[in-house]
Amino acid sequence: MNWLAIYRNFDDDALAALSSAGLLRRAAKDVEAGKVEWAAPPTEQGGAIRADGQLVQADAQGPAKAHCDCSAPGICKHILSAALWLRSAPPAPGTAAATEQADASQPEHGAADDQSAPGETAQSVTAMPQANALGEVLAMAQSQVFKQAGRAATRKAADLHAAAGPASITAQGGVLLIEAPELDLVCRYIANGGFKGMVSEAPAASRAALHLLALTLVWRDAGRGISWPDATPDATDTTAGAAPEGLSQAERQFLAHVRRILLELCGIGWSHISDIMPPQLRALGTSARLESFPRLAGLLRTLAGTAELLSRRDFSADERQALRLAARIHALCHALEYAPQAALPLLRGQARRSFDDSASLELLPLGAHWWQQRSGARGLSIAFWDHAAGGIVQTVLARRDSNDPSFDRQKAWTSQALWQGSSSPALLAQGTLRLENARLSSDRRLGLGGETRASQLPIWRSDDARWRQAGFDDWQALASSLRAAAGLCGENLEYILLKPARFEAPQPDEIGQALLWTLYDRQSDALQLRLPFDASQRERIENLEAWVKSGLTLAAVLARLERTVHGAQLEPVALMIDTSGKLRSISLDYEACTVNKGWSLTAGIARMFKAREAAPPVQPAAAHLEAMARLLDLLENKGMTGRLHIIDSERAELESIQHLLLAVGLDTVARTLASYLAKPGAVQALILVHLCQTCAELDMRFLPR
Repeated sequence: MNWLAIYRNFDDDALAALSSAGLLRRAAKDVEAGKVEWAAPPTEQGGAIRADGQLVQADAQGPAKAHCDCSAPGICKHILSAALWLRSAPPAPGTAAATEQADASQPEHGAADDQSAPGETAQSVTAMPQANALGEVLAMAQSQVFKQAGRAATRKAADLHAAAGPASITAQGGVLLIEAPELDLVCRYIANGGFKGMVSEAPAASRAALHLLALTLVWRDAGRGISWPDATPDATDTTAGAAPEGLSQAERQFLAHVRRILLELCGIGWSHISDIMPPQLRALGTSARLESFPRLAGLLRTLAGTAELLSRRDFSADERQALRLAARIHALCHALEYAPQAALPLLRGQARRSFDDSASLELLPLGAHWWQQRSGARGLSIAFWDHAAGGIVQTVLARRDSNDPSFDRQKAWTSQALWQGSSSPALLAQGTLRLENARLSSDRRLGLGGETRASQLPIWRSDDARWRQAGFDDWQALASSLRAAAGLCGENLEYILLKPARFEAPQPDEIGQALLWTLYDRQSDALQLRLPFDASQRERIENLEAWVKSGLTLAAVLARLERTVHGAQLEPVALMIDTSGKLRSISLDYEACTVNKGWSLTAGIARMFKAREAAPPVQPAAAHLEAMARLLDLLENKGMTGRLHIIDSERAELESIQHLLLAVGLDTVARTLASYLAKPGAVQALILVHLCQTCAELDMRFLPR
């Protein structure tokens, strides 16, 4: 029975990709408990298996196409139990092999390797040679695979082929694991299963295109050319993959599917996420890229990462962040469906293709800052001014968790060269950097290492024409730029280069538990930067105060834009100092000033640091921001549990918030809240969360009015 061969080649990872690791564990327990057996003698075409009382029909199409008579949709526990059990393929009742083994020891149910006795009949898979999955893929006729995939799937695969970057290809017994990190694609080719037997977490509508893409990456890695059908765009053509002007029916169906998944998650509650959901969200992200929605793809991948932490009950998991991401994704799907034609390209976003490794850049170092997240991720972000592009580019040295003890705050700054020929971040301020073969992505991030070579040029002078064009010296222009960057279509701005005409000395704000620093532009408009009194910020605050008091000429300030539910704020992370007509960057997290060793501001506010460590400060907020923060808090608490109905005490609170919103002129938010009060549900809740987030993004009290 050759159809059994495909089941032997399905390892646990491949079966988990069909469903989830949790469901596979439950299926394995049924196998161990002896709840799986032949329901009838198998034939050459397939067999019937009884799994925990349910009837599973299996054939040469593999587990993905098996059928079960239970009510669960898709791949159920019974199909997985049958697949695990069939890997050892015990003889069927009534056969000669079954009679011979009646008194013999039976192989353990669910074992990964066949332990049947030699000489067993053809109904056992022990005589089957180990399949070579890689050999099968390389021997495939491309034209036949394209035909199986279909014209539409072939076109989509061609569109993404060049963007996939290098693939990781690993042979694991009868499984060929194909990974494309650029697209977050993980796919498995199962020996003897052919194209239709491939496995991934992709939604059904996207599988043909993504599985075909995976095969083409294997062919490309082996040096084989891809003979795309004539009607398919050449994947090496830079115009390939351009999004159509309007939404197709398939795209609309995909967006509707994303929204259904989000509403399902909200109904479950973000505190109750199962291990099934993160793979589904990752697969949706890959499919969004396939459907020419790169902006949506990025948000879905981020939500998948948050859901992964939630499903593992990780201490750094944040249900509130998950709900806010879900609200943004829901709003983006709605906007894509109903936006006017002119807005669609912005809403789709720009695909992050492979790094353009042919760029030659001349970059002025602006400074760096150290960061650390609750999850243990930590890193050093380094910013540069790119005169040719008229903006800031950045690169990041980082580790995802605390497993690398050699990577710490000081060593990242002093010990690690970024590119061939470059020095450590601590020495970058000595000159301008020229990068050849720079790996620059479309979102203005520089890849580390690779074939990039660096050389040092003289530092810019403060009277250089290039420097005069850099950054913002007019806060009204800055305000327009930041507000344009907010919302669904906005650019993801993280760093801002400010060139103040003058500034005040930093002042402590005891009520707000922060250090405030006011900068003035050439129109004498004021801009307020803020650093919270936090133990992690202490060194930065001390260094800022010392450099400001040093008497040296301040040429510019590198600030980081931080968006919170209480509004956006700017935090200073580095300074540009004019020394004898030459520019030099100062990273406030690392570089202390030796010019002025007088009284330190932080010495007088040490008790504030202690208070900050003991209890979080209460940040005063404007009335409208306070109202939205209260609303968000209530919605997030309900989103964590999935209980979206309203009890009497909550209704009174929400009605109070609605009156306040009307009083401060936020009529749109108030009307949406009224709709939620009239008909509580996930849709209105997500709309409210998104409106509150957008209002907070647009509220930049540090900007001139």
